[in-house]
Amino acid sequence: MRFEKLDEKYLEDAVKLAQEQYDTEQKHIDALYEKDYKSILTGLLGEIFRFRNGLVAVERGKVTGYLSFWPARDGFFGNVKGTFSPIFANAYGGDRRGKLASLLFQYASEEMIKEEVLSYAICVYGHDTEVMTSLSMNGFGIRCSDAVRNVDNPLDIQVNPEYPYQEMHYSEACCLLPLKNSLVRHMGKSPTYFPLEEFSEEEFTALCHKRQSRFFVARDKSEIIGYLELMDDGETFITEEPDILNICGAYLKEDYRGKNILQSLLSFVLETLRRDGIKRLGVDCETINPTALKFWGKYFDNYTYSFVRRIDERILR
Repeated sequence: MRFEKLDEKYLEDAVKLAQEQYDTEQKHIDALYEKDYKSILTGLLGEIFRFRNGLVAVERGKVTGYLSFWPARDGFFGNVKGTFSPIFANAYGGDRRGKLASLLFQYASEEMIKEEVLSYAICVYGHDTEVMTSLSMNGFGIRCSDAVRNVDNPLDIQVNPEYPYQEMHYSEACCLLPLKNSLVRHMGKSPTYFPLEEFSEEEFTALCHKRQSRFFVARDKSEIIGYLELMDDGETFITEEPDILNICGAYLKEDYRGKNILQSLLSFVLETLRRDGIKRLGVDCETINPTALKFWGKYFDNYTYSFVRRIDERILR
């Protein structure tokens, strides 16, 4: 086996590996599409291969695996240069896939360290235990996840009828700013430690209009006590399908927790989306946020995990 720089001549083999990995995960997750993504994967891999950040493993003239990254940028998980390998950008074949994943990172990072890239994130499928174990043994830890569910599958909950639930147009969502900033503060606390800046009214209004999100709220009389935000875009190529929406924000005031209110709001969202012809609902969450991990894990199926490793900058000496 030899390791070579990314090159478009290996694109066809890489796409085949990427599709095979997706097909394997799809067998575990009912809500994933049973679909041939080769055309989409060819475009995505063709783009990321052109940056030549990463390597392919070649054996007997055939690609057995590859690991590719987007261009590094400053301030990626800390005050260092970092990079990300999305779900389509790495794949591993053969009967020693874990070892192959380890070797690809070893040799690819050896070159990228020369460019002072010290933070690495690699997204893998959620049931790929061999590769996940390999990354864990190489000093990576899980940071976030993508999950999905079918909209027409109702939640197995007791809806709380004491609070009204409704949809709100994004042009009126500026009233949610206190809840949005409460979420920001929550993310900065132990044990999540996710550094975010609170939004000004102007910033939040601009973000709402840029995303054109769908907002769903729970009320206690005239007071809005919680919200869910949905948008078209997600974190994987799967979320680009026309019949899926993706949750990108959620918060419920602490005094109202434990009453099935956010679950009831989610149930209202699912029913609304079902009437609108939406088939699937996705969500990505920080697994290092215990509140989010516990809530979304009850109602969604994880199909990716993103692993991160921060290399000690003293190695540059």
